Amino acid sequence: MTPAYPYEGLTVVEAVGGPPGNALRLAAAMAGRIFADLGAKVIQVEDHALQGSEAKPSATSLALQQFLSARKSVVDSSLDDAFLTGVLRKADVAIVDRHVHGSIAAKDLPKKVALLSLFGGSNAETEIAATEFTIAALGGFLNMVGDAEREPLKLVGHQEAYALGLATFCGLSASLAREPSSDNAATIRASLLDIVVWLNWKAVPLEADAPIPPGRAGASAEWRIVRCADGWIALVYQEPDWPHLCTMVKDERIRQDKFATRQGRLENAVELADVIEQAFLSRTRRQLHEEALSFRLPLGPVWAPEEALGDPHNAARRLFEELPRQRQSQNPIFAPRLPLLWNGSAFSNMIGDMPVATAVGIS
Repeated sequence: MTPAYPYEGLTVVEAVGGPPGNALRLAAAMAGRIFADLGAKVIQVEDHALQGSEAKPSATSLALQQFLSARKSVVDSSLDDAFLTGVLRKADVAIVDRHVHGSIAAKDLPKKVALLSLFGGSNAETEIAATEFTIAALGGFLNMVGDAEREPLKLVGHQEAYALGLATFCGLSASLAREPSSDNAATIRASLLDIVVWLNWKAVPLEADAPIPPGRAGASAEWRIVRCADGWIALVYQEPDWPHLCTMVKDERIRQDKFATRQGRLENAVELADVIEQAFLSRTRRQLHEEALSFRLPLGPVWAPEEALGDPHNAARRLFEELPRQRQSQNPIFAPRLPLLWNGSAFSNMIGDMPVATAVGIS
């Protein structure tokens, strides 16, 4: 009988140490979440003793936990070796860090293992203290955002960790597709630094004497976020879009000679953004969005979460799903679903309101 989903019948174990919210744990959780959405039984091993030592979790961290733990069995082990060994012996796939990998005998690990690290390569076993922010700086990722006149900024959220989770899933799924038999062992090694360099590929010179790509443009950036009557809108356009943007702005100052060429617009980016912002302050995000569509301009309004949930386009795409509830009395929680459909359906539409199983042990 053909499984309804590609990983139905597969057991995946996430077992990554370290404090809650660190990059490797988030990466493992994201990879596991994708496997769970595609039918696998995913066991997320948590160290609740470590979590209990933290201050009361914020609403943001609780929402993140709800999203990443959806459709998984969450078990408490305090990363006890004997407990982990018992769980891993029954798994088909394991996602671990070097601490867990080094504490479990090779014979007790499943044949398919993803080994996550911060640095990778010869530094995969390093004890150097580092965070997601450290790796983003080392990989040049922080040079992409912010203003050169200000301190470096990181992107909101954990994009680097989630990209590592996606890479981990891709590596494991490729191994499963090529060598589905449990007798064929494979270790997938994925590092956060490699991922950051990959994300920042445009800033890596291709030749030894190539000029250093510009970064941290700040107020002089070609593409900006500008104010409008009820919020903000992303000002994004290409060279062929310029005449249409001039028509949409409806301010003759934008037709000055100094703005006529791309080079001139770059040299006068701050003044140009101010002209456009002043014109947009009399119109709402919705009005600007509709006008941009009529001119085929890629301007994008900045929506609040509740506005994104109610957007007709997002509703038609079934972009958001209600997550399984851990408690009967819990308020509904909505999050973006896996951005693909399997045989025309989202996984969540097939399984309904399946609760998250919380176990105290596995025999």
